[in-house]
Amino acid sequence: MSLYSDYPAARTRQIVADSVGVVAVIIVIAIASAVTAAIRTLGSFGRDLEAAGLDFQEGLSGAADALGDVPLIGDGIRGPFDAAASAGASVAEAGRGQQQFVEFVAISTGLTVALIPLLLLTLLWVLPRVRFARRSSALRRMLAGGMTADTLAARAVARAPLAQLVAVHPDPAAAWRSHDPKALRALAAIELRRAGIRLDALP
Repeated sequence: MSLYSDYPAARTRQIVADSVGVVAVIIVIAIASAVTAAIRTLGSFGRDLEAAGLDFQEGLSGAADALGDVPLIGDGIRGPFDAAASAGASVAEAGRGQQQFVEFVAISTGLTVALIPLLLLTLLWVLPRVRFARRSSALRRMLAGGMTADTLAARAVARAPLAQLVAVHPDPAAAWRSHDPKALRALAAIELRRAGIRLDALP
């Protein structure tokens, strides 16, 4: 696959664009990771809440078990402690819920921060580069298969901007129909340049 133009100026622009694009991707990923990590720190409150709830639950459960062993009155005494231990379990569950919510927000925000710039980079950089590479590679294969200046000129007349065509000939379609050798090569050069291929590649 032909990634770069044969023309030095165009090739330099493509290399610079690719370098900037790669750096931009790295920066976007780094920023998204930093945002995700920053939001995740908010989960520390949930972790502390869960730990406090579990400690409270374990302490009261232990007290309830100890008091429950007291003959005659044990079952009656442990009831309030069991209820309070259940409240500790609820606190721990609330802490876990807060952590899960923070994790969801962290991942969602990180993905949003990354995906929007990456989508723009795809539209503005990746897709044009892929289109160029496919066009250049396809045209090089056709040249290797014997494509002539006549065919290339016809493609240019059909696809190239009018300003480029009239710079070659006031009536580019007429020049193509008349098979003017000079005009055909000039028109072919327009099509080749769009694919980053030099005219000397033409058989």
